Amino acid sequence: MDKGNTLPLLAIVGATASGKSKLAQALADQWRASLVSVDSRKVYRGLDIGTAKPSREAIATYDYGMVDIVDPDQPFSADDYCKQARALVAERLDRGERVILVGGTGFYLEAFRNGLAELPDIDPAIRQAVQDEAERDGWPSIHREMSEVDPEWAAEIAPNDRTRLQRAAELYRQTGTTLSQWLRQSRSEPAPWPMVVIEVVHPREELHHRIAERTDKMIAMGLADEVKSLLEKGYTANDPGLATVGYVETIDFLGGALTADHWREQIIIHTRQYAKRQRTWFRQRDYATPLPMNDAVQQEVTRIIERSE
Repeated sequence: MDKGNTLPLLAIVGATASGKSKLAQALADQWRASLVSVDSRKVYRGLDIGTAKPSREAIATYDYGMVDIVDPDQPFSADDYCKQARALVAERLDRGERVILVGGTGFYLEAFRNGLAELPDIDPAIRQAVQDEAERDGWPSIHREMSEVDPEWAAEIAPNDRTRLQRAAELYRQTGTTLSQWLRQSRSEPAPWPMVVIEVVHPREELHHRIAERTDKMIAMGLADEVKSLLEKGYTANDPGLATVGYVETIDFLGGALTADHWREQIIIHTRQYAKRQRTWFRQRDYATPLPMNDAVQQEVTRIIERSE
């Protein structure tokens, strides 16, 4: 890192709806830093309301990186994230800028922090067998299988995330190695910068309340219209970007499978489940320092950073 830039690379992480972005923006104002997203959903163009993507104004103000990278029908892996985000961060640090990472995708942060070797080539027969099984029994069945052999990884992945589930199942069936094991054992080079990772946390009931409030806000902002527009452009529920909490349920709502009340309820339930998976992931990382989200959190993060300089 540039000797004149003594601030360690800071990552603000945590569960969905925990207030990560607001805190990161306040710290960016304090340190005149730019922001880089660590979010597997915000990389997709057109998924704005349902991913709580920063506003156009915020994206410009904080020079948000790793947002709007690919279209919803394009796969985007942790390895893709690692390579692109590291290059972006290196470029900014080389210019003497300060950078703050912010997001809730633990697998992306792990890849960024520790590196991730390329996955082996998969036997086409194994790939086809996974696809055939998923078509017959549904992707949640693949998720259940992976939850049994790799609960650490599965805790981070939604049961309908076709792209990531297929990658994990293929790797395990071909090599007997889970993605979590691969991440630990097959690392490339770790990130060359000192890092401080802060996980912001809320009491369970408070987080549930925040999730319900945010769901109502998304619906009021036009989540259904956003999803309808994506479907009209030719994207489908099978595309990687739309295998996302909020979008899956909205597609069902638009197709008549859910009433309006049930639609809202299902988004809230599935978002709570996702938040629990995120919390489980970060709780298992000794490099993540948990801090309660309260009025003093910005000052506490500042103290931690100053002590680490």
